[in-house]
Amino acid sequence: MLKGLLWTLAVIVFFSIIGFALNTAGFISYKFWAPKKEAVRREVFENTKSYNESKKQDLLKYRMEYIQADDDSKEAIASVIRMMFADFDESKLEPELAEFLREMKY
Repeated sequence: MLKGLLWTLAVIVFFSIIGFALNTAGFISYKFWAPKKEAVRREVFENTKSYNESKKQDLLKYRMEYIQADDDSKEAIASVIRMMFADFDESKLEPELAEFLREMKY
């Protein structure tokens, strides 16, 4: 009876250790693969038509605001443009908008 109870306890402990080890391996695997998966997801998102069209519309809106603004407001608008379009690929814009974006960045 005692021997059977000890075996049962040993089996429970063994499977608990195995479960813990597998769970830890899952976290390690997730830590490795999750950032790579999110980077690909972000790259796909940034290449969608809706994302690029939205960015163009935003830049057009800021350009109109910049043209109509006074000197104090122009620097604030330029700062917002630099922040919002820091990583945006200028080659996806029409030449006139791309030139405006370059002017705002520098």
